[in-house]
Amino acid sequence: MEPFVECLGASREVGRSAFLLHTDKNIMLDYGIKIFDQSGVPKFPLETPLDPDLVVLSHAHLDHSGCLPAIYRENRVRWYSTPPTKDICEVLWMDSMKIMGEGLPYHLGHLNKAMKNWDPLLYKRPIETGETRIELFDAGHISGAAMIDVQYRDMDFFYSGDFKCEPTQMHKGAKPVEDVDVLMIETTYAKKEHPPRKETEKKLMEEIYETLENGGNALMPSFALGRTQELISLIRHHDKNVPVYVDGMGKALTKIYLDHGGYIQDASTFRKAARSVSMVASPADRKAAVREPSVIITTAGMLNGGPVMDYMFNANRNSKLIFTGYCVEGTNGWTLQHDGYITKDEQQLTVDLPIEYLDLSAHAGRSDLLKFIKKANPEKLLLVHGDNPQEFAKEMKEEHGFDALAPLPGERVML
Repeated sequence: MEPFVECLGASREVGRSAFLLHTDKNIMLDYGIKIFDQSGVPKFPLETPLDPDLVVLSHAHLDHSGCLPAIYRENRVRWYSTPPTKDICEVLWMDSMKIMGEGLPYHLGHLNKAMKNWDPLLYKRPIETGETRIELFDAGHISGAAMIDVQYRDMDFFYSGDFKCEPTQMHKGAKPVEDVDVLMIETTYAKKEHPPRKETEKKLMEEIYETLENGGNALMPSFALGRTQELISLIRHHDKNVPVYVDGMGKALTKIYLDHGGYIQDASTFRKAARSVSMVASPADRKAAVREPSVIITTAGMLNGGPVMDYMFNANRNSKLIFTGYCVEGTNGWTLQHDGYITKDEQQLTVDLPIEYLDLSAHAGRSDLLKFIKKANPEKLLLVHGDNPQEFAKEMKEEHGFDALAPLPGERVML
């Protein structure tokens, strides 16, 4: 049978990335969940009659990894990722089970089976299985994030996962690939350009200084994975002395970042930065954080639970909420920014704090997506992980001459 890819998720949507690539092996590329769906119920990958021979994860974010333990309800296949991805996954999966419980299609036994069936796959250290060769490249997204290159006979299939080309405090940018046959690429920001990073960092520090000078707390709702570590590094890069408190699951993930220093840009500098901040470990620490003008970096980034909910109502009136990540529609973060309230314990509550949004995205913006695609120069271009990639596919076809497709959920694309 000729090679093909089945699109089991992240097709004309963001979330539940899952693609089964058929060569002489069935290779599952990512197996995630969509937590924030408009239906209010999490969505999982579509079913396929094909059993995977192996799984390769691009990175640990739950929309790419969160359903992988479910594979071990019936299979005992090996799964591959970088070492930090494996360690981060274990933390995120355990946390998901606490929060979602029976809403997940797996339980602790499946998770434990998954952990026993992991094999490491390092950047630029290819493996071969049958006639298929698999190699990972640094995606510049979070610790251990990888772009996946699959070569089979005379076909070169390249899956970007989530990636960022512009360097950040924590990561070097992803390097474009040249001349592939098939490029499957994320399109999260196909219609948006990110502002210059240095200007955004400068603006962030100005907001922090202004808030602290007014006697308030710069309260920063942050994703535990990636954003918490970037903010620690960024703030310490610009100021060694401003008081910084870190709360929530970001603490455990920061330790994993430090355990795998080779997967960040400057492990020594980040270690000093992490040691210089106060890791909140008790209610007394939380009181201390709001007692003085300080920066508080805490989960959850979209205000759906986490310590941030307590901080919002305990910080003084001179404090400010500073968002640095996108909030999905329907989350408390989105509702607060657009409608001025949050929902807690089924009650709508007004938050009397000023709000600022600064774009520190860990995804490639529009111009970098275009550069990446043109450099790769694929014969077939598959656009995924976007809210409306069909528009981008039309543009790439009509204006740039690519054989571009935004696959439908469940579609099998012959390669």
